[in-house]
Amino acid sequence: MDALFNFIGEIFGYVLMFFNNIFGNFGVAIIAFTVFTRLLMFPLTINQQKSMAGMQRLQPKMKELQERYGNDKQRYNEEVQKLYEREGQSPAGGCLPMLIQLPIFYGLYRAICMPITCTLHQNLTEGVLAEAVARVKTLSDVYTSTTSSYYSQINVIEAVRNIGGNYAKYGFTAAEADALAPIYELSKGFNFLGIDLLSIAKFWNPAIILTFVVFIASAGGMFLSNKINGTASQPQMNGCSPNMMGISMGLMSAWISLSVPSAMALYWTCSSLIAPLQSWVVHKYYNAAILNARAEAQRLAKIALEEDEVIRSVNATKGSRQFAPVYSIPEPEKSPVKESLSNSQKPKNSGKKKKSAAGQNKKSSSDYQGKKKK
Repeated sequence: MDALFNFIGEIFGYVLMFFNNIFGNFGVAIIAFTVFTRLLMFPLTINQQKSMAGMQRLQPKMKELQERYGNDKQRYNEEVQKLYEREGQSPAGGCLPMLIQLPIFYGLYRAICMPITCTLHQNLTEGVLAEAVARVKTLSDVYTSTTSSYYSQINVIEAVRNIGGNYAKYGFTAAEADALAPIYELSKGFNFLGIDLLSIAKFWNPAIILTFVVFIASAGGMFLSNKINGTASQPQMNGCSPNMMGISMGLMSAWISLSVPSAMALYWTCSSLIAPLQSWVVHKYYNAAILNARAEAQRLAKIALEEDEVIRSVNATKGSRQFAPVYSIPEPEKSPVKESLSNSQKPKNSGKKKKSAAGQNKKSSSDYQGKKKK
């Protein structure tokens, strides 16, 4: 596990060094890092909201299964599992954002507590740098050792900063001075608004300000998030309200900030201030009512597609016969026998008509001549 956190710390060190090179200050780099990680985790937060909405949508069906198979635990669990598979839901689908917070916190903690190996990615055990660091640790007027060996790299950075680039005064060679130069440049960026981000908060240094800021940001951020989500007045299972949980989390955050470098307190403050904004966006565009409505529309569309597929398959089994529309009247087909008969009768009928017409004309002319003689 320690090797895993070191690996994550080295990755985060590259990100912190990237932002530090852009802004020239490690405090601003931590703020940019916090925003960056929050944006990366936002899709996971949306998936968490979808999972919660899906589980809420399944509650009536879960209750029905409880009433039907409540006495048979095995059958009930089997039916619940089938229900999850059929609906595409997972009870653990909303836990990932909370679980991923721990590796981020410890990875950043390693990058801050071991800035030489994780952020600068330099090896302290080999070459000229190892000799220069060993010489730094012998300088009692600039190097202050702490009881925890975990902060030894921070002590080295503070000592190099106290040397101030005057390496010849302390007997460093040119090669050792060149090896310590990147550490000195990095040490300049840990001053943020008058607070040394490498120092641990004490009641006699300015870093204690961040402790109070962490408490206010953590408790206030959770209070605003609960108000946005509408859970501020809902009691928890243990009888503790969400607001009391926020105060407890704020106190715990402040207590932890007293034992870690102030850079971690700055990260915790930024993360707590971003949380309410993120909750507002999720509640505005991804609340349970909207997600359930979308899921119902998708379900109906899926049913319609399945029905269309069934109709197409049934028509395919019957053949490719195409039926005329209901509103069109098909013309009767002419029989070739009747058509030939009608064609053969047409000249006869016309001849008879012409003959009778000629006889009538002849008769009418003879009658006219007889009348004239009289």
